Amino acid sequence: MSNRKLVLSAVALLLGGCSSELRQKSVQATPPPEVSIAESAKPGLKHRIAVSKFEDKTGSQNNLFGSVNNVGGQAADALASHLIKTGEFVVLERQNMKELESENALQGHESQFAGVSALIFGAVTELGNKTEWVDAGLSKSKVQTAHAKVTIRLVNPKTGQAFYSEFGEADAKNESSQTLGFGGKSDYDATLTDKAVNAAIAKLVGNIMNSLHALPWKASILDVQDGTVMIGAGKNSGVKVGDVLQIYKPGKQVKNKATGAMIELPGKFIGKVKVASLFGTDILSEGAACTLLNSTENVTTDLEVRMEATP
Repeated sequence: MSNRKLVLSAVALLLGGCSSELRQKSVQATPPPEVSIAESAKPGLKHRIAVSKFEDKTGSQNNLFGSVNNVGGQAADALASHLIKTGEFVVLERQNMKELESENALQGHESQFAGVSALIFGAVTELGNKTEWVDAGLSKSKVQTAHAKVTIRLVNPKTGQAFYSEFGEADAKNESSQTLGFGGKSDYDATLTDKAVNAAIAKLVGNIMNSLHALPWKASILDVQDGTVMIGAGKNSGVKVGDVLQIYKPGKQVKNKATGAMIELPGKFIGKVKVASLFGTDILSEGAACTLLNSTENVTTDLEVRMEATP
């Protein structure tokens, strides 16, 4: 076979490979990691939490690849969505309080918002993107990458103390290829920034859950009627008929002269109750009627119930 025939045969094979690759190549994005609830889950009663203010500290409003609207709000919504999906917390609204108050006023209702065990604050601190070409001779790949970094902190709403802080970061990518000048030509994918932020948030959820589960769960005693103890937590908080809870007398509130902060001294265990029935339809109206099992003191509304430490 002549040299000319060999060259023609090689070109034909290359073109054939080109057409095959063009049919199979597609644009793909790196998906955000899923939260493993099985690994993070901890049986127990549900804390009431709220995702509060998320700041955008990236300057992304004037992004070269197009406007990115309310990155902080997107991050807060993503975190709230992930926490709700776990089914382990009662997530309350704190971002749109003015709108809720206005709606209550229109309906002639007084605004009533349930208290929370922790407020979650955060910020999107990094949000960038880049495009790279990878040249492999006859073919080139265009890789678009968005990078996001998110920080969060958990705050005790009673004292204002931040008791947990962490950051998460992640990338989202799209790839398209060209062979011998033919192939996909893709503009910048503006959704990559959303995917990167969501992926960064998803990386934080497991540790947030563990930190929140470490908080002591407690509920107030609403009333005592003929030996039946009514508590201010019910079905939405994970309370079940048959649960045994401890009765505690809260410790005295004293002021730390060095810091000026109020400190609650250790409480005193005085007895136990067992949940007999549940009542109410929502987080504000729900509760549980409990049978008094034992007590070393009279049970009054000045006391509180806590999760039973051991079965």
